[in-house]
Amino acid sequence: MFAGFLAQTDHEIGRLIEQVRSTPEGDNTLIILVASDNGPSAEGSVTGTLNNMMTQNGIPDTVENQLPEIDEIGCPAHENHYPVGWAWAGSSPFQWMKRVPSHFGGTRNDMIVSWPSRISDTVGIRSQFHHVVDIAPTILEAVGVPEPKVVNGAEQTPTTGVCMENSFADASAPGTRHTQYFETGGHRALYHDGWVVASFHGAS
Repeated sequence: MFAGFLAQTDHEIGRLIEQVRSTPEGDNTLIILVASDNGPSAEGSVTGTLNNMMTQNGIPDTVENQLPEIDEIGCPAHENHYPVGWAWAGSSPFQWMKRVPSHFGGTRNDMIVSWPSRISDTVGIRSQFHHVVDIAPTILEAVGVPEPKVVNGAEQTPTTGVCMENSFADASAPGTRHTQYFETGGHRALYHDGWVVASFHGAS
């Protein structure tokens, strides 16, 4: 299922990019793709389930209950969910998964930036640490538009992001985001210059 989804996503994004690049300003169009959402889901519990609504409502499922339906798992007959072990594997090499922001398994995502007229390194990898809040400041600076202070008469709260454009031309450029805080449901993490301190609260 994941492979099929990724194959279709790759194909459709490719179609979109081909269309953009075919326009007169295609090579001067900045495209930023965040290629994930929030990490693999662990809601299937340790055993997995034939009915995801069961686990979301605190009703456990069992392997014995699922085995007779094994050939139907993944088909329209069930709203099944894989066991938590698969979520952990899907986050590899990072720890934890969706809804656990204290470890990168639940927060780290791929991002692809394409801008042919400004980025010549078409297959390069960047390792600078950034957050999704850095995308808007990057776009504004790239196109030379200042961050608006007032929109339709309403004062705007300044963004907390930083521009990451310096890494476009130089893979070894120093990162511009030094510190980032994460929190959901009491799980917390603080990143600072390559170090992470994390707090995960397990089930009581």
